[in-house]
Amino acid sequence: MKMRKILLILIAIVSILGVTAQRKVTPIENKKSSLQTIEGKQAAKKLLEKKIEPSLVFGDSIINVDEETKPDTVGKPKMIFPLMQGLSIGVNILDPIMMIFGQSYGSIDFSAELSLHNRFIPAIEIGIGRANNTPEDGNYTYKTPLSFYGKIGASYNFLYNKTPDYQLTAGFRVGFSSFKYDITNITVNSGYWDETKKVEILDQKSNACWAELLLALKVKIYRNIAMGWSFRYRLMMSYKKNENSDPWYIPGFGSRTNGAGATYSIYYTLPLNRKGKVSDKVDAVNKELNKLPFDSKTE
Repeated sequence: MKMRKILLILIAIVSILGVTAQRKVTPIENKKSSLQTIEGKQAAKKLLEKKIEPSLVFGDSIINVDEETKPDTVGKPKMIFPLMQGLSIGVNILDPIMMIFGQSYGSIDFSAELSLHNRFIPAIEIGIGRANNTPEDGNYTYKTPLSFYGKIGASYNFLYNKTPDYQLTAGFRVGFSSFKYDITNITVNSGYWDETKKVEILDQKSNACWAELLLALKVKIYRNIAMGWSFRYRLMMSYKKNENSDPWYIPGFGSRTNGAGATYSIYYTLPLNRKGKVSDKVDAVNKELNKLPFDSKTE
């Protein structure tokens, strides 16, 4: 009886092992698994050795290179452009164009923008403004002679790892102006005496300080020449009031009662570092791309 039980147990064990041996495991194919090969990792390692980020080749489907595969001396580059990328000199011509079509006040300013890594852009703007305005529903003429103003600030380029031919930026400026103004041809009607008097308020001195928030777009049109638009919202921080009047037009700010504004500028860019141009990176990536082994089944 004991031998019979032992034989039955052995037969059962052999049957279980036989069934287990015949089972097949069907792996779930990962679309990215074909990129996680030794050849793929070696290709990514070569890109890193050449200081080319593999994501420039593979996009969102970047090879997940193991830490031991990456060279210790090569880090992931955050920006592909050099520190001193370029200096752009610009002139804002929107107000002069508007004044040709009848606007009674305006300014012209020049700007200098330094591109750092094609990402951070400190800027300075200087210009002159004037006004000679008689409101249609007013009884006076407001005049501001040519007066200087200045602005300083910075912008951030959201397309910093793309070609510098296109820039989408947001930033701020802080402006200051010291100026004079006259208010002439002030008509005062006296109903009691039935007469009209002319009054003038001359040689009024004032100054103002304000902040600007801006959103801008700049596009290359030919070689080193580009054009750009900016939309600005100005916030008055302080201005000097006079005993008999308040300034209406502020050079560089515009009408004190209207904070919205825009600019249209023409730029000339002086390249400060020709190394690291995006075209060089693209050529290098394309050369490496042609050497990479791709699985024909991988999308």
